[in-house]
Amino acid sequence: MTDVASTETPVKNWSKPWKNPFVLFWIFILIAVLAVNFFMVSMAIVTNPGLVNNNPYKHGVNYDKVIEARKAQALLAWQIQFTMPAVHEGQPMVLTLTALDKDTQPIVADRVQLYVYRPADTKDDFVLNFDKGSVPGQYTANLPALKRGKWDWIAEVQRGEDKSSVAGELFVAEANTK
Repeated sequence: MTDVASTETPVKNWSKPWKNPFVLFWIFILIAVLAVNFFMVSMAIVTNPGLVNNNPYKHGVNYDKVIEARKAQALLAWQIQFTMPAVHEGQPMVLTLTALDKDTQPIVADRVQLYVYRPADTKDDFVLNFDKGSVPGQYTANLPALKRGKWDWIAEVQRGEDKSSVAGELFVAEANTK
């Protein structure tokens, strides 16, 4: 008699679901999707910028007036030079704005204002009035100490019925501890 070693391959028993690789794969995918969704929902809650405009419908109805005002501003071709410097929390500073007309002549404005908005909390919003500086067409204002975080601003120059504005963002950094 000859001894022949059996060369049968062992059959895997996948009748138990926790040992089946296909079941384990789908469970892993389900856990991954739930983890990503949980992360996205938590980030949406933590980084909520809030509602800046309390009445968006009424604001949207006047959109045609906004478009007309932008066209009028473009025709004026005023050059408003204003850059917000680096600001640290709790640090007041002096701001300077220069306004020139399309012929680069200084604008003697009736009103120069800076609207400062905090997207996270509308209670922190304020308007800052600029005073005439020592140079014609130059205006200065004292910026109060701001809270740390993101702020939006709009600088507006008005002379008679004509007005022009520039906008930007500001990030107030943590206070210097030196």
